[in-house]
Amino acid sequence: MTEPSAINTDEATPDAEEKRAAIPAPVPASTQKPRHVRIARHVSNILGPATISFPMILLVAFYKASSVASALLYAALTLFFLSVGPFGYILIGVRLGKLSDTDVSKRTERTGPFTFGLISVCLGWVALVLTHGPGPLIITVIITALCGLIMMAITLWWKISLHAGSLGAAATILTAFYGVSMLPAFALLVLVSWSRVVLRRHTVAQVIAGSLLSIALSATILKIFGW
Repeated sequence: MTEPSAINTDEATPDAEEKRAAIPAPVPASTQKPRHVRIARHVSNILGPATISFPMILLVAFYKASSVASALLYAALTLFFLSVGPFGYILIGVRLGKLSDTDVSKRTERTGPFTFGLISVCLGWVALVLTHGPGPLIITVIITALCGLIMMAITLWWKISLHAGSLGAAATILTAFYGVSMLPAFALLVLVSWSRVVLRRHTVAQVIAGSLLSIALSATILKIFGW
């Protein structure tokens, strides 16, 4: 005859089974990514080309704008062609399984998004010219188109960093218009370059090349237009 003290009451009651089922299984430490990798992922997302284009275009649109309404209108028009359309193309490509991720990490998948993005940027330039858009925005669109064209050519044989290139161009453009107050934007360029290397999306050479190319090309075009 079994003594009462030997009975395992937890296993004998349905409530105990439900309690054990409600407790989530611990996540193995081996499956958790290091903290610096998680931080790098957030930095990469926040400082991605599509994300940084919004504050950059808004600041350019408000530079010596005739009115708030005009600045917002031209900013919306520019963002539609420079960011919303191209990023929408990428999202559809990911959804259809034609692109691996929103970063378009595989070099062989970049031709389609690059081509669509360049066409969209050119259409944005036409729209700004036809509507007599502000000069700073038109120059920004020209820089975007030329940087994109050169990077697309390089991407055919080498995976240059678009994140570093986009932020390098943005920092250069804003510094040209607003002066030294925008120099801290270059610190963000260092940060996003670090994140891309940590995530193993690019090598150090690829982020440096993307940064220097966009900075040099942006500065040259701005100088040609008298900025």
